Amino acid sequence: MKKMVFIGLLLIGLILFIMGGGAKWNMAVASFVDEQSGRVFAQLIQKEETVEEIEFERVLTLVERQPIYMKGATFIRIGELEANQPVAITGEDEEYYELRLGKMPVFVRKGQGTIEKKKLPVIVQTERLAAVKTLRKTAVYNDKDLQSTVLAQLEEGYRYPIVQEEEDWYIVKIGERPGYIDKRSVVLDEGLPVLVYHHIVPRDWMKTMASTVSLENFEQQMGYLAERQFETLTAQQLYDYLEGRLVVPGKAVLITFDDGLLSSKEYAYPILKQYGFTALQHIISSRTYRAQGIQRYDAEGPIQFLTAEEMKEITDVFQLEAHTYGLHNLNKELGTGIALEHVKEEIFADLQRNMEQVPAAVSLAYPYGHYNEEFIAAAKEAGLLIGFTTTEGYATIDVSNYEVSRFGMTEKRSFEQFAAYVDGDMTWQ
Repeated sequence: MKKMVFIGLLLIGLILFIMGGGAKWNMAVASFVDEQSGRVFAQLIQKEETVEEIEFERVLTLVERQPIYMKGATFIRIGELEANQPVAITGEDEEYYELRLGKMPVFVRKGQGTIEKKKLPVIVQTERLAAVKTLRKTAVYNDKDLQSTVLAQLEEGYRYPIVQEEEDWYIVKIGERPGYIDKRSVVLDEGLPVLVYHHIVPRDWMKTMASTVSLENFEQQMGYLAERQFETLTAQQLYDYLEGRLVVPGKAVLITFDDGLLSSKEYAYPILKQYGFTALQHIISSRTYRAQGIQRYDAEGPIQFLTAEEMKEITDVFQLEAHTYGLHNLNKELGTGIALEHVKEEIFADLQRNMEQVPAAVSLAYPYGHYNEEFIAAAKEAGLLIGFTTTEGYATIDVSNYEVSRFGMTEKRSFEQFAAYVDGDMTWQ
């Protein structure tokens, strides 16, 4: 029997060799015991090589350790590149060398270093996997070994994109090279918190708790974000994060408003501006024509929507985004948004009309959170990069950019729930 198993393994190995041609195979034989019969079986495991040596025209090797910066409104330090660690560079200007961390351009100040043609280890198979959060300064090693040399250091308090994981290690790309992060030194990123608001009014004027947050609770929530030094992100920054090409702070949040209600200008806008926060405002553009000019807010009258003139006044805080032109209605019999009754071409035409008023839109909020493949296809064709749902959870890299989760804020939400969500401590069933 043992002889037959041995011959069988040889035959399998021969077949794999023939099928693989000149490809490299890592083969290991692992054994396990069938407890019932006590017999030992052989299991053949094959794994393709994921790291190859590739030659680059311009490879930088520093003589001294240098900070790594990402470029936003200013240069922000997000790590350090160790001396004597060659990395591929993609460009330069008078002051900085440009390389990539994952897919993101990062910069190292010019100083003592050499540029030469050289081979580097490169990950052949990469994927948009996830991100990790650093709780302290974190070493990135050259190999899956704590005794190996350090390629770079990551700063505390950021979310870094990773491309693979192997056993006890996460893999990040720095200057096209794989770097290895000990899983015990970081935590897996739960995703970004995205808040969605609609109507903000003083508590004494509230007529319903549905889709409404009192001014008093909104002030408390924004004060908490400011006190904890949260940064608000734009739709473009969220997209870059989801694509694995942006490092964002651990304390980051995206604030969104749906429907373009006048109450958001009256009450939310001054508070957001006070704290230096930005937010998205998803506009139903057919409703912006219900009034003209600058309105006087009337809490007792019918619900009011922003006019074109009023939208111009809030663009220092609000980024105007898409929420359809005329498809924000509900089929009461079916309980679904009417957009689902339309084909892609009709939805696309509506979005085009919507975007005439919000031409810089990056994201779309699906009416009532209802969407299907036709809606997603139309959004893509319209050039929108993100689709916001009403599914509750965090915005994560491993989910489609057109199915981004948000946390719906109403007066029924407790402050403890709000804090748990933005702090990344909310658990989802």
